[in-house]
Amino acid sequence: MKTKTKRILFTLSAILLVLLFVQIYYNDVMSRSWEKERAAVQAARQYGGLGKVEKTYRSVWDENSNYWVASGLDTKGENIMVWVKFTKDGVPAGGDFVHAESLKDGMSEKQMSSLISSQFPEVSMLRLVPGMYENEYVWQLHFRDEGKTGYRFFRFADGEPIGEDIILPNP
Repeated sequence: MKTKTKRILFTLSAILLVLLFVQIYYNDVMSRSWEKERAAVQAARQYGGLGKVEKTYRSVWDENSNYWVASGLDTKGENIMVWVKFTKDGVPAGGDFVHAESLKDGMSEKQMSSLISSQFPEVSMLRLVPGMYENEYVWQLHFRDEGKTGYRFFRFADGEPIGEDIILPNP
């Protein structure tokens, strides 16, 4: 073989090897998160009546507020969201700690996003996830406003703000 061909084959082999190691590393890092997500979906199906899963969210506010939330369709084809509480050991807390809500009785992500955009046009939404705050099911908004970053909570049932904004210190 010519030297140029050998060099090209060696370079391609090295690139493929690096990509393989990156993929193996990524799978190793993400496997624990994927396991927890699968456990949450299983608990949501078993205890919350979830049928088809459309989206999952992870929400951690404090050590007593560690939830995976799954949205999708129940067994009747209605849109629901199911909150699955996790223990400090990273496993679902069980049937008593799974809560399902019909989207007829609450705000969808799209509705909440529209409400926030119309009521707070100056706010830049960084992330919007369902969660638990002060013993209420909420939408948790991570936002940026006038150079400040913070959190604002909205009641899942009606989209009303709960409490005061929590502003993070600037670095």
